[in-house]
Amino acid sequence: MRRESPRWSFMRSLWRDPEGSRRALLQFVREIVNRFCLELLSHFLCVTSEEKELMILTRRVRVVSFALGATVAAVLFAPKLFAQEKEPIDVVKVNTDLVVFDTQVIDKKTKRVIGDLTKEDFELSDNGVRQQISYFSRDELPLSIMLLLDVSGSVRPILHQIRDGALNALQRLKPEDRVAVMAFANTSRLAQDFTSDRKLAAQKIEEATASDALGRGTFLGSALESAAVHMQKAPAQTGRRVIIVVTDNIAMTPGRQTKDILDELFDTGTVVYGLIVRAAIGKVFNVMFLGQIKGVNEFVAQTGGEIVGADKNEVEAKLGAVIDRLRARYAIGFRPTDANDDVKFRRVEIRVAAAKKRTEKLVVLTKRGYYLRRR
Repeated sequence: MRRESPRWSFMRSLWRDPEGSRRALLQFVREIVNRFCLELLSHFLCVTSEEKELMILTRRVRVVSFALGATVAAVLFAPKLFAQEKEPIDVVKVNTDLVVFDTQVIDKKTKRVIGDLTKEDFELSDNGVRQQISYFSRDELPLSIMLLLDVSGSVRPILHQIRDGALNALQRLKPEDRVAVMAFANTSRLAQDFTSDRKLAAQKIEEATASDALGRGTFLGSALESAAVHMQKAPAQTGRRVIIVVTDNIAMTPGRQTKDILDELFDTGTVVYGLIVRAAIGKVFNVMFLGQIKGVNEFVAQTGGEIVGADKNEVEAKLGAVIDRLRARYAIGFRPTDANDDVKFRRVEIRVAAAKKRTEKLVVLTKRGYYLRRR
């Protein structure tokens, strides 16, 4: 006799006892939601496995876990929802008449860096008005890199890969480069100021990733703000200032508004790169929230950096590739022909000249604009 399929069995029971079947289905859905909220709450509150089992057996705690889990989800969603109501924040402040933009050009399809362009290959417009490019450089300038390392609870399962990747990335630096190390979770801590001592930097990376004293949350906004403020100390007047954020990108509500953090980044001429390493919980979050947890993405887009994805075993290679790509950027500057208005935001567009376009589709990564600030 042919065995009845579970789907047909469910349909038959629904026909015979519709009210009872609906109640059973509703109870099943409730259990799934409760289980997910409990897992979410356990992660953020550092609940042990024994405590979690006790919570499962306690109906009242399960109700509380549902409410708190919904609150955590709302906290994660809120910045994205409110951000949709605001004007785009595209600001860079300059202190002289010469406005310089750090720029990278990549092949849209292959993501290959294009490093053989000349001044004549670019066109630049300021508030829609074509400008003459008065400064151009593609030199491999010294780097001042802040390694901003996520050490929160969600990356603990892959923290040793992050540590090893950061340690090996130090070998890509040149003698004239400087590196600083900052770790963050609930709070951030500067583990090492800018130094050219690779051995010292390696020691501080190991110490920073071995400690869980900073908590288990992921307050990326506050950490980026602290890193941006510290970038003022970077010896990069003739070099490039860069923050490389190594994180799973599951960020909680920032301490300050996005605009304030961007202002700090723009004031120091800092480019933000994001190396996104997905642990198991990060992949679950990304699926459950349909990719809406953007974390570092906005800061990367506004400063002209890149988002680079990596599996846990790719951290070393991808981080090294990011450092190599940083050396293939152009510095493009101009003097505004209409510099009377020093308050209104001025939108800048840099593109590859139409007459110079090649077969590949080229994308220009740079800041979106600036406020002209005179001394």
